[in-house]
Amino acid sequence: MFRHLAALLAATAALACGDTDRVVDPALFDASAGVENAADAALREYEITITNLTSGQPLSPGVLVTHTKQASFFTAGQAASEGLRLIAENGDPSTAAAALMGAPGVDAVVATMAPIHRMGGPGPSSLTSTIAARANANRFSVAVMLICTNDGFTGLAGAELPRGFQPLTYYAAGYDAGTETNDELSANVVDACPAIGPVGGTADGNGRVAEGGVVMMHPGIQGGAFLDPAQHGWTEPVARVTVRRIK
Repeated sequence: MFRHLAALLAATAALACGDTDRVVDPALFDASAGVENAADAALREYEITITNLTSGQPLSPGVLVTHTKQASFFTAGQAASEGLRLIAENGDPSTAAAALMGAPGVDAVVATMAPIHRMGGPGPSSLTSTIAARANANRFSVAVMLICTNDGFTGLAGAELPRGFQPLTYYAAGYDAGTETNDELSANVVDACPAIGPVGGTADGNGRVAEGGVVMMHPGIQGGAFLDPAQHGWTEPVARVTVRRIK
């Protein structure tokens, strides 16, 4: 359940700028680059800024992780982990953060603790977090829920961290975790959607109709139930992710 979101709505976030734009598809990303030199084995720190590019989809708290090119958080075409499921269905990053911590190839994990509001929403539409990386952990992944969906999320899988201090900017698409049927019913959408989304409503819980699918591109809001394509729909990309090395 999205139990603690109301307490997070006043959270603030800093804005960061990037100079290099990249579009990342986890299925196509070239993860062949390695550590540039021996100096890169030292501890590095990064600021990662997630900016919501939609007017109809608040983004939930989520997980940031730095890792080697052998590790992964999610892969298009494969079943979602339980941690990813709980992010995509409930906006709850705690299970994913616990599972990733100490996993092979994972260097650092950060659970973000605030929503990222839609453009024109009641709060900031960007959130900046700091995360570390060392040795050959030269990749990062991120996932946050598209709040006004059944099991939609946006994120990156295996994106390259900057080798120097020049920021990199990536654009993230909307994904479907494949774990819950997209019935778009109010009773099966988290209560945070009517609370901070573009359309109000009453809190009526967060049920689910389970689905045994795989991670794929989200088909978008279909309408005919609580969710409205005109209000909650989006065009790709749904988020901009800028990563900047600060140490």
